[in-house]
Amino acid sequence: MRLAFVDLQFSWPPKGGAEIDLFHVIKGIQDLGHEVKLFIRGHQGSWERGKIDTAALPFPAETAPGSESRRPETVAERMRQAVDSWAPDAVIVGFGFFLKPYVAAALSHYPLALRYYAYEGACPRDFRLFKEGAPCPENYLAGPGICRRCTLHYRGREIARARPGPYIQEYLDTKAYAPAYYRRTMEALGKARVIIVSNPIMARHFEGIGPEIIEVPGGVDLSDIPPPAEHPPRERVSILMAGRGDDPAKGLHILIDAVRELAAERDDFEVWVTQPEPPPDAPPQVHAAGWRDPAGLFALYQQMDAAVVPSIWEEPFGLAAVEAMAAGLPVVASRVGGLQRIVVDGETGVLVPPADSRALADALRRLITDRGMRRRMGAAGRGRVEQEYAWERVIVKHYPPILEKLAGAREAAP
Repeated sequence: MRLAFVDLQFSWPPKGGAEIDLFHVIKGIQDLGHEVKLFIRGHQGSWERGKIDTAALPFPAETAPGSESRRPETVAERMRQAVDSWAPDAVIVGFGFFLKPYVAAALSHYPLALRYYAYEGACPRDFRLFKEGAPCPENYLAGPGICRRCTLHYRGREIARARPGPYIQEYLDTKAYAPAYYRRTMEALGKARVIIVSNPIMARHFEGIGPEIIEVPGGVDLSDIPPPAEHPPRERVSILMAGRGDDPAKGLHILIDAVRELAAERDDFEVWVTQPEPPPDAPPQVHAAGWRDPAGLFALYQQMDAAVVPSIWEEPFGLAAVEAMAAGLPVVASRVGGLQRIVVDGETGVLVPPADSRALADALRRLITDRGMRRRMGAAGRGRVEQEYAWERVIVKHYPPILEKLAGAREAAP
């Protein structure tokens, strides 16, 4: 099968998890024997996206000529021309900000799959579906009015700037605030054959629109992650929170409250967070591990006894939990989003209610106290990653059925 991938934010080296996911999907599908090519959008000025080192990619990639335009109709047309010149059998569209409906509609003459990595369909404000410290129950696709007003209210100052950031600039360029944009979005979604999401919450946002909705997890490259380290008991149990601790949605403040509770009764543990400095209000058990590149992070895992992911938003996937499990660590995680599908409660770790510092402290207490539990859960976690989240497993299990659906749609076309 000849398969085109289109991504409007792709850069390599990567700037985020969506690019890493797409990289492994394209490479994995190529390894299955299919012919692949990535088409990306060019960007003007200092915008960090759209820059690729093609020599570092193991598959062909092309920047669509003229796609750096700010006019959405022009971007869509240039992407269509570039893809048409290669004549694929089907197209998968990845990350796209507000241009995605324009480009999807322009490519709808192919069997089309749309991949959603975040809540970009449901939440135009910031794709996070997180409002005032808690998950937001709204869904732009089901009722755009509330979400439109929310975006204009919370992003109003940035919208009013003479030179807004790239996200809001694209929001304005595409007129995503207008009713016509909603109609364009629904029409584009309706023309797709498959919508690919990461968790059941995302799947529910697209129910009733028409295309088949398929859940596909992300993955990890186990060759990048050293096998679990064996070390003798130490004076203190080391627990790692990896990720953006400065983001309130990640729940570091909940973890700090849990640490305070534990510190009142014991001093046999320490918590490390991947940021330059510990929070100013953190107890002395909390230490800063600094920002880490992937190799540095995987090396840090080897020094830890457990991991914690205290997110209070609906994590679309939960890569931090998968990486920790791959390193043989038990994981305490919030029962939210994709995390509740990754961590098997009582087997590979412990799931706790989000924003519940007492429950989080109880779970950490169990792991700190019971070394045998840590070892059993860590081994089970590594095994689960090998079976479910190693990239070669993800590709072989989830993508051939999607490609079959796209191939069948092509054969059925008049």
